[in-house]
Amino acid sequence: MYEGLKPYVKIVEFLGAALGDNVEVALHDLTSKEQEVVAIANNHNSGREIGAKLSNLSMHYLDEKQYLDHDHVINYKTVGSDGKLMKAATYFIKEEDKEMPIGMLCVNVNISDFEYLTTTIQKILGIKEESDIEFKMDNPVAILSSPLEEMIDLYIKESLEVMGFPPYFLPERLNVDEKIKVVKYLQEKGTFKVKGSIGLVADKLAVSEPTIYRYLKKNDK
Repeated sequence: MYEGLKPYVKIVEFLGAALGDNVEVALHDLTSKEQEVVAIANNHNSGREIGAKLSNLSMHYLDEKQYLDHDHVINYKTVGSDGKLMKAATYFIKEEDKEMPIGMLCVNVNISDFEYLTTTIQKILGIKEESDIEFKMDNPVAILSSPLEEMIDLYIKESLEVMGFPPYFLPERLNVDEKIKVVKYLQEKGTFKVKGSIGLVADKLAVSEPTIYRYLKKNDK
């Protein structure tokens, strides 16, 4: 673990105890090659352990260098390995002589029990949901410790819903233009930053891996 992060280990333990069992607190070491979790409290919420990798969304806002304009990112959603919905916030741990943060302190609050009730009350009262998410992605959701194939299935399903297809529609039946749109959606979610994703997406769309690369090039234009 990077020396400058060691004091934060005690903070992780403190916040985990102070905030309660439904709040997970995790510390990522961004100076290491794997950028893994080096301390975690109440990990039953996501099922992650020490050594867990960054989520797709975390990789996205590092790539976008959002830490240059923000000290933290708040009010985005995460999904644990068992489908638990959590509200999340991330604090960038910075050092003066380094452009990139040395670490991230992440807080994930399990809101699965309250999500349905909150949505129902908002609908009854006619309240429009407001969001102050500090991301450059629409409706971002971080997948925590979810198998890659499950993550890809989820995003393909979401993209089909956005395009107006019913839940039972098979992605391999899409035409070329529609498959390109699906690949673009997956790309925006950071899917292709994960090793092995190209092959899995190719299988889901019933195309070859070179075809996926061609779709990605089209989306980059």
